[in-house]
Amino acid sequence: MPNSIRGLVFSRYSSISEFANAMKWGRQKATKIVKGTHRMSADDMEKFAEHFGIHDASTFMTVFFPHYATM
Repeated sequence: MPNSIRGLVFSRYSSISEFANAMKWGRQKATKIVKGTHRMSADDMEKFAEHFGIHDASTFMTVFFPHYATM
């Protein structure tokens, strides 16, 4: 999860702070999400997916549940 999330974040933003501001999250929360040390809630996943234009189930699974996406 962190590699897909991290890749998406840094493909659009040059810093965690910039990403956090865009998502209206605290910098600490955004850092933990990008590092993979914080699990996103369903609401956070929905907000992230909408923000990054993730609309199909396959991409959603690859980003948020990569261990299931390869099954």
